Amino acid sequence: MGVRYLVTGATGALGGAVVERLLESNPDDRIRVFVRSKRRFRERFPNPRIEIVRGNILIPFNVRRAVRNVDVVFHCINFPLMNYYHTLESARLLVAVIGDSHTHVVYPGNTWVFEIQEPRSGKPPISPETTIDPPSRVARIKAEADAALSRAPFPTTVVHLPDFYGPGVTNDLVRPLFDRPIAGKNVLFPAPVDVPHEFVFIEDAARALTSVADSPGDQSADSRDGRRFTVGTEPTTVNAFTRNVYDMAETNGRIRGLPAWMLRGGALFSERVEVVREILHVFTHDTTMTGDVIREAVGFEPRTDYEDGIRRTVAWFEGAR
Repeated sequence: MGVRYLVTGATGALGGAVVERLLESNPDDRIRVFVRSKRRFRERFPNPRIEIVRGNILIPFNVRRAVRNVDVVFHCINFPLMNYYHTLESARLLVAVIGDSHTHVVYPGNTWVFEIQEPRSGKPPISPETTIDPPSRVARIKAEADAALSRAPFPTTVVHLPDFYGPGVTNDLVRPLFDRPIAGKNVLFPAPVDVPHEFVFIEDAARALTSVADSPGDQSADSRDGRRFTVGTEPTTVNAFTRNVYDMAETNGRIRGLPAWMLRGGALFSERVEVVREILHVFTHDTTMTGDVIREAVGFEPRTDYEDGIRRTVAWFEGAR
């Protein structure tokens, strides 16, 4: 008998990429997804091998049905920044429902939660040992969700990922880095564009999550204190990354970063701008990570370089226009 998996947020970019990865694995594995829209999921995944549980991730009865008799949960649910407080609510509910079972939860972390490192400060890249010290309200919510799962009685593995990009990734920060260059327009980014930064291709992000779920020893007693990994790719900048998009799309344009004072002013009149400001520290400061620990533990390394990843993403955006 294979492994019984559950993927929450399976209609999102990361959750969907995890499902694709699982479909390539052992045919004896059982795949279940927890989604709000069965129709939307089936449009992308008509494969009858996948069991669908439809419901609301914030309703205990629905969550209990979804997690029943599974071995591994990929908790990939994501909420809009304006409703980000639901992230912590869903994590606490998952802890309450799973209880003291041996279900292994794999949770995608990010770089928001770490202590701020000044650009070119000489500090080593972020690692699993880097201090968790979220500098904003939204980042604290993410850190508290991370902590709730890590301190739960069941085994949890948190994998901190760089900002991901690729087919299906259409968030407000990444989409303009493709949409506008493809249209031959300038890019105005809401943060500095010359600070070291990393991006990870969506397929590699999913592989990072599945690699730790399947690794030996996941269900050991040691994992009950929560394992933590960081995924490093190739340091770049928003400017260099976007220049590659222009080159791949064979268009021209300029990339310019907005000064902080302009966003502070906008935040006075827009709650949405205020919330976005709370995650921009990952672009104003160096958030590059090392992948040494996850490579040594489970052999994971990203496979997709920026040239190939950007080429495939540009093709997807052009096809979706």
